[in-house]
Amino acid sequence: MNKSLSLCLSLFLLFIVSCNDDESDGAKTLRGQNSTFLKIEFPDHNYHLEEGAAPFKFKISDISTLKTPVNCNEYYCEQEIYLGREIDGNINLFYKKVDHPDSLARLINFSNEEVDFHKMKASKIEYDQIIDKDSKVYGTLFELKGDVATNFQFYLTDSIQNFVRGEVVLNCVPNYDSLQHVLGYIKVDLEEMINSFEWLKD
Repeated sequence: MNKSLSLCLSLFLLFIVSCNDDESDGAKTLRGQNSTFLKIEFPDHNYHLEEGAAPFKFKISDISTLKTPVNCNEYYCEQEIYLGREIDGNINLFYKKVDHPDSLARLINFSNEEVDFHKMKASKIEYDQIIDKDSKVYGTLFELKGDVATNFQFYLTDSIQNFVRGEVVLNCVPNYDSLQHVLGYIKVDLEEMINSFEWLKD
């Protein structure tokens, strides 16, 4: 009787270990309920031109979708770029018309404060200055490294009357180590979007 019981327990434990191994193998290639990205194969980088609800246009990835704008008027507009089901996140865009010279400084300060808000959790913050005199596009792209809610933020302006702030938000629990492959892919697309950014005449 004891031998039979021992045999049953051994088979049961073997079954449990086998199930756990299967789940582990699946986690290597899928993004599951833990909301962390692991080994994912992304498509090649290809782009198409989009025109925003506010006065600007840019190129976005073919796997991304420009969503319907909200809260829009001639002075303000919010619009999201859905990054596709492979990534499951958004680039949130906030447009503001600069109605006074002092307003531009306040908007830039606010953008910097939004970056500073994540300093406590960020292990490092790097930035690139954006200067395109031909297209009159000036700004800064921030890359926040570490387990933060947003790993990329940026602002763009023509220094006269238009201002856009953007942030990348992924629908997952921040885990920088497992997200690095995804963030590297997003950065390429984000830089293409910024490099192709142009203001439109009102």
